Amino acid sequence: MYVNKTRAENREYLLQGDFVNKLLDDVIDYFTRVDMKPLNLVERGMKSREDFLREVREYLKHSQVGEPLAGIVLERFRKFLWSYDILDELINDESISDIKVLDENHIRIKRYGKRMTSPLKFRSKEAYRRFVDRVVIKNRTNLSDLNAVQNFTDKTTNPKFILRFNITTEFVNSVDTPYLHIRKIAKQKNTLADLIKMGMLSGETADWLRREASLASGILFTGKGASGKTTLMNALLDCIPEDYSGLVIQENEELFSNTHPDLMFQHVVSSKGEGKIRYDLKDLARNGLLTDLDYFIIGEIKGGEALYFLNAAYTGHKCWASVHGASSTEGLNKLADYVKYESDYSREDALHMLCHITTVVFLENFKVREISQIDGWDHLNNDLKYKKIL
Repeated sequence: MYVNKTRAENREYLLQGDFVNKLLDDVIDYFTRVDMKPLNLVERGMKSREDFLREVREYLKHSQVGEPLAGIVLERFRKFLWSYDILDELINDESISDIKVLDENHIRIKRYGKRMTSPLKFRSKEAYRRFVDRVVIKNRTNLSDLNAVQNFTDKTTNPKFILRFNITTEFVNSVDTPYLHIRKIAKQKNTLADLIKMGMLSGETADWLRREASLASGILFTGKGASGKTTLMNALLDCIPEDYSGLVIQENEELFSNTHPDLMFQHVVSSKGEGKIRYDLKDLARNGLLTDLDYFIIGEIKGGEALYFLNAAYTGHKCWASVHGASSTEGLNKLADYVKYESDYSREDALHMLCHITTVVFLENFKVREISQIDGWDHLNNDLKYKKIL
């Protein structure tokens, strides 16, 4: 980084960097804590960002900060307010799918499915705390003790990616800093052809799944988190015949289609602070059963919504979902457990009814590892029988 600089120039460069950080902290403190009125007017649509930034420039000028330092501070302040500060570099990197901040000096990333540490760091613990607070305000939520665990989606800030955030605070963490995780979902979603090029599956497997999207009475996608379940589901949504209707419900807005004419998409609404408005996956699933649908799709099943998924499958809907599981034969067992906890059904009853989910796709490390189909009922062991396809 400093190869072409003299030792004195390097020292001056570092000193300038420290000075910029101090100026930036001063500007952040003044306009987000001391005099918040100008920024509040911007966020209420009563003042333009350009006018606000001119006020910030005047504040720097009054503090006797000249160019080019004022321009550097102004740009970094803009990124702090309306983008994602130092994380922008990682967000814009198309090879990175996940960003996890453990503390101000420890940013982990997942690049092409492999975890590694980023060289980027926040300038201080206080700077990281301010950043997290700003992320929360920017996305119109809060991090009180009543809301120490938050997840939300930002669909507008970045032109290329939908950003799914998960933040937990010191109230539940066993450390004195927040944890922040960002999952990136490309707005220009991957097609099956793209996934073949990326090595997720072969052309033959893609053709088989394309037919299943149309013919199968149900498909379950299973695997660990970040294994590729949502990515594959998203690609296959566009393979649903256009004369069929469907509902997609999900916790975060990750599944979408820009081409299918008759798919509806809904997401959960979590209560904030003492707010009473809340619609969870169970509410959306229950309502979905009252709608004219051919396909009933749940992004990821984690609890009682499994019962309504089972009812949809048992009443003739083509049902898709994802669930965490260790193999292609474990996913339906997990679903049966969720159904059992929510109802009076036994595990065997639930599995009998879930036999309408005929196809199970298991993914691992962003690759399709196994595909199984239901092949009847094993009366001796009271369990489903599976036929391995892949």
